[in-house]
Amino acid sequence: MFHSDKKKQTSIQQRRAFLLLLSKFSIFSIIGWRLFDIQILDSKKYKTLSKNNQINVEILYPLRGDIFDRNMKLIASNKKVYDLYVVPEQTDNLMKTLNNLSSFISLDYQTKKNVIKLSNKLKKFKSIKVLENLNWNDLEIIEANKNYLQGLSLKTDYQRIYPYEKYFSHILGYVSQPTQKDLILPYIAKTPRLDIGKTSLEKFFNKDLVGAYGRKEIEVNSSGKTIREISRKPSKKGKKIKITIDERLQRFTVNELDNHKAGSIVVIEINTGEILSMASTPSFDPNSIIQKPNTEYWNSLINNNLSPLTNRSIQGLYSPGSTFKMIVALAALSENIINTESNNFCEGKIDFGDSVYHCWKTKGHGLMNIESALKESCDVFFYELAKKVGINKIAAMAHKFGLGQLYNIGFDTEKKGIIPSKKWKKETLKKKWYGGETLNAAIGQGYVLTNPMQLAIMTARIASKGKKIEPTILSNKVKEFEKIKDISRYLKIIDKALFKVVNEYKGTAFRSKSDEYLFSGKTGTSQVKRISLLERESDDFRKKEIEWKNKDHALFVGYMPSDKPKYAISVVIEHGGSGAATAAPIAKKIFDYLHKIKI
Repeated sequence: MFHSDKKKQTSIQQRRAFLLLLSKFSIFSIIGWRLFDIQILDSKKYKTLSKNNQINVEILYPLRGDIFDRNMKLIASNKKVYDLYVVPEQTDNLMKTLNNLSSFISLDYQTKKNVIKLSNKLKKFKSIKVLENLNWNDLEIIEANKNYLQGLSLKTDYQRIYPYEKYFSHILGYVSQPTQKDLILPYIAKTPRLDIGKTSLEKFFNKDLVGAYGRKEIEVNSSGKTIREISRKPSKKGKKIKITIDERLQRFTVNELDNHKAGSIVVIEINTGEILSMASTPSFDPNSIIQKPNTEYWNSLINNNLSPLTNRSIQGLYSPGSTFKMIVALAALSENIINTESNNFCEGKIDFGDSVYHCWKTKGHGLMNIESALKESCDVFFYELAKKVGINKIAAMAHKFGLGQLYNIGFDTEKKGIIPSKKWKKETLKKKWYGGETLNAAIGQGYVLTNPMQLAIMTARIASKGKKIEPTILSNKVKEFEKIKDISRYLKIIDKALFKVVNEYKGTAFRSKSDEYLFSGKTGTSQVKRISLLERESDDFRKKEIEWKNKDHALFVGYMPSDKPKYAISVVIEHGGSGAATAAPIAKKIFDYLHKIKI
């Protein structure tokens, strides 16, 4: 019995020992297999996933969207460029590599110094840009000598390009690196190294043009060397923008202005408010601003007394001269102060208070009515009207026709100008309004200041029989503009007078009339220097040679064809002298071109 129990107990112990041994063998087999799997089969995988490795995220910068003119001609796009980079850890000696490079292509000491300085700050295996936008000659030299240039590599990038250079410079603007101020915008802050629009339409449409950034995840080892790419989300190119400017007309108008030192031409399609041309000179080449180094070119623009960076079409403020007389006439007609039968006699000047106010025609125009006064631009007639109408009524009418307003169509530098009133002077200058200032305003002088785009809008509203035409730089489908109330019957009188300005003898623009079509308009001459009584009454004061900066500004506003107006124009030539002699002939050339190409 005892022997049997002992035998049974031994058997149980043996089974337990066997099971324990089997368990140990299984455990060690699993551990052994796992070690073999980790160290042999998956060694590469786990080597890259060592505890010293890390995941880096790199931004993939998007291509900026293209900009087209109204006929889908590309006026702003991107070109592929090549930049040269160096990875310091891939060179035996960074300075030696840079010195070798400078023996093949131009590389100044300061650039070398900057690269060395950066190499001491950045993490290992980070590439440093040495040169950007290399020309083909330098590219060929680098490729031919790459065996002597350790650690150097070429990478492709994209740079903004403006195919029409100066012709669209003020309209499009240019791009550059964002400043700290720009980075407050979230869509810019996420891509801090991305070029953004700094002025004009490039700036206005930034949000649409910049596109959407992509990203890629890469694994790097403890030295910073890339091990592998884990994931990639591609970037998305910015949107296409189509504007209303016609490239053919824009080049034509800029070329016309290039015959003068400075000026502006704005052409508007009356039925839609679309801006067909917005020319301002002197202009600049945005490609030369983007191209680095650009210090010399930039300084030449900044130090130019004619301010080439100024878009005179929306920033330039000018006394409108006699082009403002239509506003005074409309104010007087709408207040029933005059009608077509009313007459005033011009003898060349009038006395008002302690001052004498002169007409441009020294000996006077004789008997004038509203139509003949506009046709021959009689100052005295409008002095008399202004005394009866008053500055507040004149200002109210000017606002109805688009003067003294901001339109916010894409240019953050647009200036409002000044349409003065008693309230304006009191609030702005803290002074009382005087009657003589009303007389000055009546002929578009004194405090009155407008920009060329406003003058084109005023003209478009007159030509459209009182529709509140609003300008646009984006394609505008047929749009119904509301009408200015209770004005259409008076506009018929103005329309008839403006036809006579161009198409009848004694009209101030008669010498610019066309034999192929009919157009209407109004000349203006804006005085920039006060003329003394002694000068005015001298026999030869209008014949004297005057220094350019002291000459009057020359203006013309008009529309064509006269019977069914389609195009409105404003021309301002700085220090061009007479509007009739300088600005009106330019407008005629542009109308000739429009008559030919029929936009």
